[in-house]
Amino acid sequence: MTRSGGSGAGVVLFGDGKWAADTLRRLVRSRHRVAGVVLRRRPSDGQLEAAAREAGLPVLQPDRADDPGFIAQVGALEPDLVVSVAYDQILRRSLREVPRLGCLNAHAGALPRYRGRNVINWAIINGECEIGVTVHQIDDGIDTGDVVLQQMLPIAWTDTYGDVLARVVEAIPPLVERAVDQVAEGSASPRAQDHAAATYCGGRSDGDEWLDWALPSERVHNLVRGISRPGPGARTTRDGVPVTIWKAYYDPAWPAYLGTPGQVVGRNGAGVVVKTGDSTILLQEIEAAGGPTGVPAWPIGTRLGGNVAHDLRAVLRRLDALESRKG
Repeated sequence: MTRSGGSGAGVVLFGDGKWAADTLRRLVRSRHRVAGVVLRRRPSDGQLEAAAREAGLPVLQPDRADDPGFIAQVGALEPDLVVSVAYDQILRRSLREVPRLGCLNAHAGALPRYRGRNVINWAIINGECEIGVTVHQIDDGIDTGDVVLQQMLPIAWTDTYGDVLARVVEAIPPLVERAVDQVAEGSASPRAQDHAAATYCGGRSDGDEWLDWALPSERVHNLVRGISRPGPGARTTRDGVPVTIWKAYYDPAWPAYLGTPGQVVGRNGAGVVVKTGDSTILLQEIEAAGGPTGVPAWPIGTRLGGNVAHDLRAVLRRLDALESRKG
């Protein structure tokens, strides 16, 4: 059902978090009719629900998005279009057939590249200079539908995850509104993705935030900023105590440096200089387990991380000793 005048669309918004809440508020102010909101089973926060309650909209929260009873509830809202912003369930064909204009998804990636999960983190970790924000049609695949609109945003050399996330969150609501406008007007020109050029990103998980000091400085620099706040932070150890590294800096003009990777080789007012696989990197903000956050003041010669090969040999020696005792 559209508004009187036929220029707007009835929209049901599926989503989570600030980007969905901001998108909802923008659509509520637009010429479109927001018919309802669908929350994740386990929302990351209460922002979308709060925005929906403020607007006096019905809120649904299904365990399964393919449940026939839930699909009937969506149908009762008479949507022309379903829009997904950070929703975590696949919208199956039985649901996608309810809105007469189909379903759109907002994705923080330059489709067809960077399909999948944790795309903002991976784009920074991979050293990208820009990140895409894409509104695409939802089909049977994951992030495979035709592209309605796409916008590229810059990633600066020192941008962290928080910086890029804020940029993406700000870009999504107006881009979604433009896409909804075009679909409602019949002026959208979706383009098929080049599936041969597609790449998928896997979700990040506990354990892959640990630094390998033998990697080149650029890769260490990108990992630190790619999972900085609001991410978990890059991790290392000092004297066996876990340390989170929140901020670091590397200048590609810095020369190659001979030394042991993970060793502090310099100090200045901004932090400590640590040897990497090829050059050095400046650690500017750290947080030791149980300690305060601040500028590290470790003495030159401090060793960070562990020697995996050495530790493995030590474990094997202990196993051999135990076996010999059994014999």
